[in-house]
Amino acid sequence: MSEYSIHTYNRLSILILQDGFSFLVLNEYQTPLVFENFKLEATSSASELLKLLRSKINSQFLNYYGIKELEVIYGNPQFSIVPQEYFEESHLPHYLKYSSKLIEGDDFSYDGIQSIQANTVYIPYININNYLFDEFGSFKFTHLVSGLAENGYEERSISAEYLKIHVCKNQFYLTAFKNQKLQLANAFSFETAEDFAYYVLFSIEELNFNREDLIIDFTGNFYNSENNIAFTILSTYIRHMHFKNKEDLSGFSFKEGFNEHFNLV
Repeated sequence: MSEYSIHTYNRLSILILQDGFSFLVLNEYQTPLVFENFKLEATSSASELLKLLRSKINSQFLNYYGIKELEVIYGNPQFSIVPQEYFEESHLPHYLKYSSKLIEGDDFSYDGIQSIQANTVYIPYININNYLFDEFGSFKFTHLVSGLAENGYEERSISAEYLKIHVCKNQFYLTAFKNQKLQLANAFSFETAEDFAYYVLFSIEELNFNREDLIIDFTGNFYNSENNIAFTILSTYIRHMHFKNKEDLSGFSFKEGFNEHFNLV
């Protein structure tokens, strides 16, 4: 019997990005118990990602940690948010063909976002889903931007113009609300702080948001520190910016990728 079996309802969350994945085990009180982060080369294939995941997440792992619930969050940029009035489940590939490179054998899925009356259409990794189903059984999988849109919708009323931005190591997701309605959901890859600031400011300009009144909430890998050059640049143009990472008392906050993951569950 492992030390984790004293918890009656442990939950495993897996965040899958293009260059790796992380896993987070939480108990029934949503307290983090275990966190690990694994990276591959950005050009790695889905089969290489599966090979790495299989070496870490298997039946022995699931039994040892007493996992009763599994959730997978996909953080790839192949997604599109489609308003409910224009959505048809039989047309999923059509919603992505102009914004993503599709290949034969791609699987398509969608998350219904009830609060904004829309659906996130995206490409999950079918080989990873099949493997996890064989090891665990049925589980829930969603796209990162669906949760970000839901969370942003819950907080949108704090300002007529509101951005919710979730930051990963070299990519961030942005949802924008005006008068409590979703205006934009997008993902941006960046290499420098200047790239990051440019994409945020460009989005604000294209949306015709007022930089004096706009509120931006940041979560993930983005901190209020003198080393955060992107924040310093944005501070020159944006008056109201907040850091909204969830409080964590488990001691994992120092680990790379933890706040990227913990703030999504």
